[in-house]
Amino acid sequence: MTTNSQFFAPTDYAVFDNRLGSNPDYDGERERIKTKLAELHREIYPEIRKSKWDLHPHWMTQWLVSASRISPATPRIDFMTLRYSKPETTIKLMKKELFEDFGHFYANAMIAMRVDKDGFAVELYVSDKAWVDGQNLKYRLQANAEQRGHFRVLLAELGAEYTIQLAQYVRNEEGFTRYEEVLRAKASRLVNVGVLNSTVEKYKPGGHELRLGIYYKPDDKRLHANNIADEIVLRIEQLYPVYAFMSWSPKNDYRKAKHVDQKSSRRTR
Repeated sequence: MTTNSQFFAPTDYAVFDNRLGSNPDYDGERERIKTKLAELHREIYPEIRKSKWDLHPHWMTQWLVSASRISPATPRIDFMTLRYSKPETTIKLMKKELFEDFGHFYANAMIAMRVDKDGFAVELYVSDKAWVDGQNLKYRLQANAEQRGHFRVLLAELGAEYTIQLAQYVRNEEGFTRYEEVLRAKASRLVNVGVLNSTVEKYKPGGHELRLGIYYKPDDKRLHANNIADEIVLRIEQLYPVYAFMSWSPKNDYRKAKHVDQKSSRRTR
């Protein structure tokens, strides 16, 4: 690979085509993408540590990157991610303090690098399973005007390229599930008080996925092999303050202020 070529090849994106997502014959191609994401980790994680960002890979090295092979547990793969979230100690504490069967890396807000059929993304991702972090964000924003003002400043500092999205999975009468977008807007719009308030009101932790990120087309020059790692570190630096604002920890617990049941029996899916 030459330094002025794209880090990801067109075939890397093509393997996530709808027709191929459940085909195990393409596991080899997905393994190639896993290798590339692991290579990016080796370049960017030293910078994360150097910057003292409280972001950590999965504590089991085989799950540094999301699933790459079709299996009964993963019958379809539409994207692959390299992701960073809370340390294992905090996640285990959440299992003890909040609800018994937590303890899952995936049930937390994370900063992720994602490859799919449309291109590449660096995003803050809060899945419907990460409802503790989702509640923490919502309750912190509802706490007072000072918190909302702080969050608006963080969004303003992101610039014009970032997009925020709310989406959900909806099951129809026939039992089929579809992915439904609830909201998509430039993150800069939420700097407006009214837009922020209406978005917070609309957001349903545990029911919606929340994404805040920058999305690159496959031919974007910023994805060249010689500068993609620097580009990723820049975006993590921008997203990290937003991640830290919402991410639950004993020192950042706005759920307790709302007297939320600290021992929920809800199970992750």
